[in-house]
Amino acid sequence: MNSPGKYNRKSPPPRGKSQKSTKSHGRKSGGAPRKYSKGKSNSSKNNSIDPIPGNQNWGGLARKGVLRVHHDDIKAVEEESNQSAPIEEEEAEDIEVLRLREERAQKREQREARKRELQAEAKAALDRANSSVVRKSGTSKRPTKIKQYKRKPLSSKRNSNQDVAAKLRKVLGSAEGQKAFKRLREADTFFQQEQFSEAKRKLTPLIKRAGNVSEIQELYGLICYRLNDFEKAAFSLEQFRSLAQSTERHPVLMDCYRSVNRWEDVKYLWSELADVSPDAATVAEGKIVYANSYADQGNYPKAINILEKGWRAPQRPQEHHLRKAYALADLYDRAGMPVKARELFGWINASSQSYLDALDRYNELT
Repeated sequence: MNSPGKYNRKSPPPRGKSQKSTKSHGRKSGGAPRKYSKGKSNSSKNNSIDPIPGNQNWGGLARKGVLRVHHDDIKAVEEESNQSAPIEEEEAEDIEVLRLREERAQKREQREARKRELQAEAKAALDRANSSVVRKSGTSKRPTKIKQYKRKPLSSKRNSNQDVAAKLRKVLGSAEGQKAFKRLREADTFFQQEQFSEAKRKLTPLIKRAGNVSEIQELYGLICYRLNDFEKAAFSLEQFRSLAQSTERHPVLMDCYRSVNRWEDVKYLWSELADVSPDAATVAEGKIVYANSYADQGNYPKAINILEKGWRAPQRPQEHHLRKAYALADLYDRAGMPVKARELFGWINASSQSYLDALDRYNELT
């Protein structure tokens, strides 16, 4: 007799495909499918490059973590390579900024040197004007009129933009040109230090060997002017005018001709300067010389009218405003107009203390 437990016991499931299908239907769904099966061997797959770094025996989550770290490393390398180029560009920009600063500093030094030079020239011109009044007071003879020099008109193109060292190398050769450029710079240094005799000694050989270089003629003319050798100064500055096609030194050249009573040349150069009008300071200096040329001839109304035309005291006066005001106040004083002279000298003192001898002139008229 069979026991009842025999019929109640569950029989084991049959082996084979039915067992496999049963397990597959009973497995829970979800999770990422595996791309690699464990224990399979395939030579073609083993030899291919694994797109996901790490051990193939690791789980999918671990391999994805490694992949994420790997991608972050690649991204960091790419960012570093991309940042290296902007750094180089920034370094190049820093070099350019330094170069521009040096150029601005050099231009500032040149303007200051030019300012000191113009102050000295203005004072020397006024001293000569006052001395000419003393000379003319003892003579009543009318001066003879001297004819104007013949000159070619200036062209609109200036020829002084080339490098001075390159000019000297072209004229004298490489080695001699370099030596000449060094000598020119030494002469300019002596000139800035107001050692005019030493500057002339340094520059004289270059006048003979490279007289067709405009910068040499310009500096030599200024040196001779400061040494009161007005004929040599005028000759060199006329050469500079022709070589450089420039009106930059016209005020000095006009004053040279004024000192030897060449009034027609002063008038011609002033008209040339007024037509070009290179800058306000140069034009103001030329107008001062032009006005004083009439004062030297005793025509004070004409001289005063030249400087009064367009004059108005600026709120923020610059150097050329002060020079023009001083010259006009000096003309008022010389023409017997002490009230106007005192008023203008007072304005100069209020605008800039210790400007030339304006304070002394003001006190004398008080």
